[in-house]
Amino acid sequence: MPNFSKTICLNTHRIIAMAVAATICLTGFPGGSVVNGQISSEISSETDRQRPSRSKSILINDAQLSLIQNTEIASPLEGMVESVKVIEGDRVGRGQPMVQLNNDQVTSELKAASAAYEAAQLEAANDVDVRYARQALQIRQRELQQNLEANQNFAGAVSESEIEKLKLIVNESELAIEQAMHDLEVAAAVAREQSAATEIVQARLEKHTVTSPIDSRVVEVLVQLGQWVEPGQPVVRLISLNPIRVECFVDGQKYGDELVGSRVEFSVNGQTSRVLRGIVEFVSPEIHPVTGQARLRATLKNPNEVARAGMRGTLVIYPE
Repeated sequence: MPNFSKTICLNTHRIIAMAVAATICLTGFPGGSVVNGQISSEISSETDRQRPSRSKSILINDAQLSLIQNTEIASPLEGMVESVKVIEGDRVGRGQPMVQLNNDQVTSELKAASAAYEAAQLEAANDVDVRYARQALQIRQRELQQNLEANQNFAGAVSESEIEKLKLIVNESELAIEQAMHDLEVAAAVAREQSAATEIVQARLEKHTVTSPIDSRVVEVLVQLGQWVEPGQPVVRLISLNPIRVECFVDGQKYGDELVGSRVEFSVNGQTSRVLRGIVEFVSPEIHPVTGQARLRATLKNPNEVARAGMRGTLVIYPE
């Protein structure tokens, strides 16, 4: 009997010890609890709250693509269309000719200007008068020196008036050199003037060829062969699809210039695999008084030109 009582006491102590241990496990951690047989702690949730959270993306379900480059190329001067070198759909590079105006008259003017320039160059290079004046000066100076030496050897051999005349002739020869040099400088200036005149005519001639200012695609040809055009009249319309613009509206009360520079991704409706990427370029400072919306514009890379203006889709903005 005593052994049996001792056994009961030992078991009782073991049960109490296990209960105490379980209580310590549960209460040793603030807010500890058992969920589905597992001990959880608020320590993990506290740590999660201290971690920096990622910026939330902004989803715009109704965004639309539009053109950045949509240009009507105008004729810089009046004239008759002599040839049209492009058709709708053609890809053109920067500087490529598209429309040629008749240039017969200005071509003749260029020939005349070029001939005048060549003549002016020849005149500017002609230093005959300078060389002649220098030789004449040398002769006059020797003649004067000889007469002065004659008077030194034989007093009165040459009269004073004759000596003065020879000095005057020497002075005239010196002035003749200055005049010849001046004429040469004037001829050089005339040559430069003719050169400028030739360049002006050359520029007018080049304006008779309407070229593309950018790498682009022809979408409209607005003139025909033989048509007379006026200065400023559009002749070709060009567009460029790369880069391309996407526009949408955001909540103007919440978002503004802080979105500029943020990364964006645009997916065309029904073509989720076709994603264009770019950055926000502009958020309008004007907020619509009724809707509270502000216009946002982003520029997207479109290297394969698969996206076209007018397409609608979803825009995701990733604030920095």
